[in-house]
Amino acid sequence: MSLVPTRWLAPMLFSVKTVSAGFLALWIGLWVGLPMPFWAMTTAFIVSNPLAGATRSKAIYRVIGTFLGAVFAVAVVPVLVDTPMVLSSVLALWVGACLTVSLLDRSARSYTLMLAGYTAAIIAFPSVNHPEAVFDTGVARVTEITLGIVAATLTHSLFLPQSVAVPLGARLERWLGDAQAWLADCVRESGPPRQSVREQQQLAVDVVDCALMAIHVPYDTSHWREATGTLRALLERMILLLPLLSGLADRRSAIATEDHDGEPCLDPDLAAAQTATRAWIAAGCPAHDRPAIAVPESVRPVVWHDLLATSYRVRLAQVVTLLADCRQALDHLRDPHLPLPASLRSPRAALRLHQDLGHALMAGLAATVAVIACCALWIYSGWADGAGAAAMTAVFCCLFAAMDNPIPVILRFGVAICAGVPLAGIYLFGVLPYVSDFAAMALVMAPPLLLIAAFILHPRLGGQATAMAMGFCSALAIQESFHPDFERFVNSNIGQVLAVVLAAGFTAGLRNLGTDVAIARLLRALQRDLVRLSTTGSPPDPGLALARVIDQTALLTQRLGADTTGALAAQAALREVRLAINLVAIQHARAAAPLHQQRALSSLLREAARYFRAWRPDGTPPPDARLQHRIDRALRLILKDNAAVTPPPLPFGHPDAPDAPHAIAALIALRRNLFPNSPGPALPAPGTFIPVVEPSA
Repeated sequence: MSLVPTRWLAPMLFSVKTVSAGFLALWIGLWVGLPMPFWAMTTAFIVSNPLAGATRSKAIYRVIGTFLGAVFAVAVVPVLVDTPMVLSSVLALWVGACLTVSLLDRSARSYTLMLAGYTAAIIAFPSVNHPEAVFDTGVARVTEITLGIVAATLTHSLFLPQSVAVPLGARLERWLGDAQAWLADCVRESGPPRQSVREQQQLAVDVVDCALMAIHVPYDTSHWREATGTLRALLERMILLLPLLSGLADRRSAIATEDHDGEPCLDPDLAAAQTATRAWIAAGCPAHDRPAIAVPESVRPVVWHDLLATSYRVRLAQVVTLLADCRQALDHLRDPHLPLPASLRSPRAALRLHQDLGHALMAGLAATVAVIACCALWIYSGWADGAGAAAMTAVFCCLFAAMDNPIPVILRFGVAICAGVPLAGIYLFGVLPYVSDFAAMALVMAPPLLLIAAFILHPRLGGQATAMAMGFCSALAIQESFHPDFERFVNSNIGQVLAVVLAAGFTAGLRNLGTDVAIARLLRALQRDLVRLSTTGSPPDPGLALARVIDQTALLTQRLGADTTGALAAQAALREVRLAINLVAIQHARAAAPLHQQRALSSLLREAARYFRAWRPDGTPPPDARLQHRIDRALRLILKDNAAVTPPPLPFGHPDAPDAPHAIAALIALRRNLFPNSPGPALPAPGTFIPVVEPSA
């Protein structure tokens, strides 16, 4: 039996490495004579991450942001030092502007501008009383912060590094397993679906999480960093799979309904395709032995059921193709010696994430006003240590601005920082005066720091642990010479309490807070995107459009509860993903269609834009005879023209798919998504060969 539970090993290892990085940064800072080496130690705790790739990727952006903030502070302080409120306003605007732009980028790059914002405040405000030393202060802060970043990066990269590939590979494997389970649900002979809408919706959350984690792979310590193109190609296919599986499930439901309440399918070709797919899933979905799904080049439709059945088979072929591609890409990532086709080495585009400009602007405004208010209190009251309060106000406003309701987190973070202050006081006035060298100081400080750092990985207490480490290290303010001053100790730490109050108060007063507000904003964004895809003059890029809608769906799912309202909204958001790629496919088909078809499709898109402007995305699509008529008219027109097309069984948006898809399948899917309970349209007379293309969900 192990003396230490396995679940404690990772936190303990992380704690030892983080504390070692902090002491390394502090020792080097003292050795070279930096004025405030405790900044280096504090930074090491802030930037440490259990994954070496994440620590290294963020380190680069943090160094750049720190440098930019220092340059701005050095530029404005000498010019505006004689007008304190003007200087404060300029710095507050800089903090707010940097925060606004950083919130529009949810990747690791956002650290650059966020740090540029509050680093300028950290350097500039304490330099107001000594403007002649602002350059030296800026150089010192950049050096100290960079030292902490480098110490943490080296420690976590060289000593038992934890690769990003391990948790990312596990997440990718779990995602593909969930996708296979959904496919198995779609090819069952009969019966209601076994997967809930929320389980299906979780796939959108997981694929976005995987994409965000993949940002760190180029900086990783594993061989995955040499195969980032393959990883992006895998993520691209995962994004395409979501609407494909959703559309396949819809076709199965529609066929089962028309086949009288879910009786086994009597179509021999469709039944054979389902049987082959079930056997493939049972074998583990091997990439080299994918089933051959019979996809006809044309079909004679007699009734609506015929088009639905053919649509189902083409969709099934596409899902099998993409799942096999995903399996092959993941196997290659694990073993780079395995063969890989060229199409899996050349992804088209990265994931485009949702941007909420209104949220970013209000967060930036709240930070600006809070910093100005703190500066006014500091300047007009003559408070000697008010500069630190102004700087910490900027920090608190920036760190949690991305949250729907940052107030509770700001308060908990502030309480945790303040909790570290009494502990620092005990050490500062009761322990450190009896310590004579660095080794002894590190030895007596290690126990509380190791305990605090062990909780940084805790999903619920991690933020408070980091804050307590910050409060402890900052309050100690270890420097080359030791001069404990109780009055200065109290005054400087009171500023942190005021900073917490101001940051929380102005954020609460100037922002619309809460999960309900965030959900409403996301639903409006989905609605605007559908209108935009309906009205755009040039065909949109399918990968970028689909990735953005899937990201919005993931954000929505993360905020939804498990009640009926949440389930309905989740189901609606999944429908938006299918609608988005349908609209993109129709736009591309219109661009390549004959003139009379272009007119019909343009009329349909104008009517769709009117429809999407008026509807509630979180509800059931209302009946609309005008839009349904436009869809049916365009479908009949294209069926009668009998334009022969022989497509590969690949989804629209796949690198090897046709650039100009046929509109038939997109119209079928659009009609199913908007009017699932309407009977099928009257089709042209039998005898007409109809090309089969299934570019959309």
